[in-house]
Amino acid sequence: METEQVEMLDVVDGNNRIIGETPRKGVHETNKLHRAVHIFMLDSGGKLWIEKRGQSVDTHPGCYDSSAAGHVRKGESYDDAARRETIEELGIENLELKPAYDLPLGPGTKNEFVRLYVARSDEKPHLHEDAESQEPYTVEEIDMMIKNGEKFVPTFLLLFDWYKKNSEVSGA
Repeated sequence: METEQVEMLDVVDGNNRIIGETPRKGVHETNKLHRAVHIFMLDSGGKLWIEKRGQSVDTHPGCYDSSAAGHVRKGESYDDAARRETIEELGIENLELKPAYDLPLGPGTKNEFVRLYVARSDEKPHLHEDAESQEPYTVEEIDMMIKNGEKFVPTFLLLFDWYKKNSEVSGA
């Protein structure tokens, strides 16, 4: 009989130093600080692939989100988590990921220290099993979706706002 493996996350302090571990399930309800990654994948035309989360996910069902995102597992680096998430959620291996921004801990991050990575590829991502859709949009189209009341994951909105202000400056 196969037992389900419990996904463990590092717990960190307010300075993002590891101080313990916790199961992933329920981490947002326990208010324990932890780490996450988000990936913005853009095509050569500058369109950003965004995912519409499925209705069965535990947080923000039916909301739009980054191209890929996920928790940093126990003992895993941000870079390793970003590579794993691009494979799991986009089905793309060897995507060149560039660290672009560390989102400060705050109310919009759900107790997460978040690192944003940016990648460019014209490879079409595979639709992840927990997603309803995965489509490329221009910055202007995403702005219009937000203005029209489409629902987005709060962390995505913070990262997207940073991206709009800094993509030309940072080369992201």
